[in-house]
Amino acid sequence: MRLLIHGYNYAPELVGIGKYTGELGAWLASRGHRVTVLTAPPYYPQWRVLEEYRPQRWQREWLDGVEVLRAPQYVPARVTGKGRLLQEISFAASGLYWWSTYLLRQPWDAVVAVCPPLTSGLVPALLARRRALPLVIHVQDLQLDAARELGILRQPQLLAGLTRLERHMLRQARAVTTISGAMAARLTAKGVPAPRLHVLPNWADLENIRPGPRHNDLRRELGLTSETIVLYAGNLGEKQGLEVVIQAAALTRQNPSIRYLIVGEGAARARLMLLAQSQGLKNLIFWPLQAPGRFPRLLAAADLHLVVQRQKAADLVMPSKLTNILAAGRPFIATTTPGTELARVTTESRAGLMVPPAAADSLAQAVLRLAGDPTLRKQMAGRGREYAEAFWNRERILRQWEDLLQGLANN
Repeated sequence: MRLLIHGYNYAPELVGIGKYTGELGAWLASRGHRVTVLTAPPYYPQWRVLEEYRPQRWQREWLDGVEVLRAPQYVPARVTGKGRLLQEISFAASGLYWWSTYLLRQPWDAVVAVCPPLTSGLVPALLARRRALPLVIHVQDLQLDAARELGILRQPQLLAGLTRLERHMLRQARAVTTISGAMAARLTAKGVPAPRLHVLPNWADLENIRPGPRHNDLRRELGLTSETIVLYAGNLGEKQGLEVVIQAAALTRQNPSIRYLIVGEGAARARLMLLAQSQGLKNLIFWPLQAPGRFPRLLAAADLHLVVQRQKAADLVMPSKLTNILAAGRPFIATTTPGTELARVTTESRAGLMVPPAAADSLAQAVLRLAGDPTLRKQMAGRGREYAEAFWNRERILRQWEDLLQGLANN
């Protein structure tokens, strides 16, 4: 097949949408398909373009057998609704260079538009209408719903216009894919018919991430030995509500055996560090995003993990970090409410505890409970690995992707 993937996050980004889209493209190329990606220079989660891609320019490179076309974009220094909108508009506009000089001439068998950004599907939707081109809209994040419900965008006319754009693209898509059942239910409510809707979750890295010894070189770097490490690793953004972790650390600061570790980059990192500093927390450590080779040992070094979401972000995104937490055989605490996708996985896997979002007291009590019960942690860890193997097998999910694309291309 001759495939085009369109979206502004791609390899070599280490986390988030770019990681999964990069692995999808590389896997399809390894299967003999001709894959082209239209994307932006890598910037996430630091919200800063990687040095080797500066200054930004239109460029072509090959990564893992994939033709990668880069188009410059505006990256806001401060992440706001307006800044994100300008970013998407700039990427859509600069991407027209590749459409006009190269992409429109190619005989695509299928196009995958990864959302966000919402505008990824704009030109492909026009092509789908004119050429009967198989278009897949892949929804990694219900971006517009999040902007509305979290108050990121407050202009009613703008939201109405974006809603019409979203509806148009979903109508033009031959298939709409997303990463969780709850997100699929939201898309059904938006009018996507069941036969065109597919749940293709983000996968776990079961080969490279396995249960490992907690006493490793990363613990030694931290200067910790027998302490219980409570880890949050991932995007430090506004959808997570990570203030609750700092509040829980404050509530348990009298217990010298518990240490909190926050690892990652994101729009809220500087603010969170200032908040922790203002409370004089000696039991909380910030670390930058870790290289892929260190990541499995980071997961293993922790005794329990945190999967944190704000109440209003429930089912707008599915935290992909959970897949690798369970692959690493570690228990977790999720801030969520019954009825959400995160709650369903927590209940089904029996590998974690649930506490209400933004409830620091409840989170602190859950941390104390698991920190004081290594037997329960071990039981949860085993169940978590089994769940990851059963539901998040990378090869199986990627073959489902291939089957879907081949089915669309052959019809």
